[in-house]
Amino acid sequence: MTNVTVIDTIMGAGKTSYIIEHMNRTNVETMFDGSQRRFIYVTPLLDEVERVKAACPDLRFKDPSLIHGRKYFGLQKLIDDQENIATTHQLFRLLTQDTRRALMEANYTLIIDEVLTCCDIYDGLTKDDQDDLFQSGKMYVDEATNRLRWNHDDHGRYEGKFSPIKHLCDNGNLASYADGQRGKRLIIWQFPTEFLECFEQTYVLTYLFEGSPMRSYLKAERVSFEMKAVSGDRENGYRLVSWQDHSEAAIKASIRELVNVYEGRGNDIGTQVRKEQPLSSSWFKRADAATHERLRGNTVTFFKNHAKTRSRENAWSTFKPHRTKLKGAAYSGPGCWVPLNTKATNAFAHKRSMAYLANRFSLPVLRNFFTKRGIDVNDDLFAISEMIQVLWRTAIRNGEPVHLYIPRERMRGLFKAWLHANSTTELCKQLQRLPEKLAA
Repeated sequence: MTNVTVIDTIMGAGKTSYIIEHMNRTNVETMFDGSQRRFIYVTPLLDEVERVKAACPDLRFKDPSLIHGRKYFGLQKLIDDQENIATTHQLFRLLTQDTRRALMEANYTLIIDEVLTCCDIYDGLTKDDQDDLFQSGKMYVDEATNRLRWNHDDHGRYEGKFSPIKHLCDNGNLASYADGQRGKRLIIWQFPTEFLECFEQTYVLTYLFEGSPMRSYLKAERVSFEMKAVSGDRENGYRLVSWQDHSEAAIKASIRELVNVYEGRGNDIGTQVRKEQPLSSSWFKRADAATHERLRGNTVTFFKNHAKTRSRENAWSTFKPHRTKLKGAAYSGPGCWVPLNTKATNAFAHKRSMAYLANRFSLPVLRNFFTKRGIDVNDDLFAISEMIQVLWRTAIRNGEPVHLYIPRERMRGLFKAWLHANSTTELCKQLQRLPEKLAA
């Protein structure tokens, strides 16, 4: 059984402040058996680890250190010692079955700041490697769960090049997926949901959870969760309220006063023609050098003639493999580039202009993986949630005005729909009414 609460509230509305208050308050409580409550706080960036440690001095959070050259062993030792732990998503994803008993005995509460990458394509095996493992009988598919299992009856003592695969199979990290469109078997890396059973309580701090792959994964694994929102302020304190009834009207009204979304001929390149999806990852691969140059020129013009901000105040984001094709003098200085998966950082809070040069969709393989298991995937909500996280890294978070260039017609339409929706429920209704060319 799991006890998962998703705290889904817009950025800057007090999610982190609430959970810090909660941890500091809970620190003085004891369990019914007299034992102390403990916390594992998981966040995307090391900077946030330090923030949590500073905000909860009495809890004496510890960050795993290197043991035998690996931080994982440091994490394992802290769990064995029943310390309060603050660490990163990347390290937490390495949990093994060996730590489960220690986690359960320590009365830990898990706090996940921003959604975990619970599912991804695993590319650590070539097709020949896969064929070798299956044909030799070392690995097989558990038909009940679709997980890949190691054949310990016949190959339990195996040590060799596939030892890491053996470990991942034993840990529950690998699943098989028959991709009918590609006509081949794919391997999916996943975070075993049974690890969530080790915690007294799990909190996920996020926004637009309904559009996240983590939501789809939990539903596919039949992990139930309760949706909550945060209300309140620093002066009067923060509290959890019903997510369904929570309104974003006030904060959305203030954001609308701050954003200036470019409207002009520079957006023509992002207008959909027939079934083409401009500025998508596949579009960038197919587009010729002249098209890339046109987008680069439009972006330079936006920063120089419309935003009129200094280079160090400019930010831009696109798919990493195509970054070099779009570099421009007005936005290529140190600290101007913002990766598309950026979350939970204040490093770009001085940026007063941003060009968002991407058209986001969930990975087709993962979308099909979830759909085959009966779970719907909302690509529009996914696109909005990813885009909002990046745009929020700018000076908007400080209550300062920002110029935005979002040339893709679909993404610009989604942003405006989000901007004028007073709740996620209302946003979903608006998305259903969007013209077909603006919807995924």
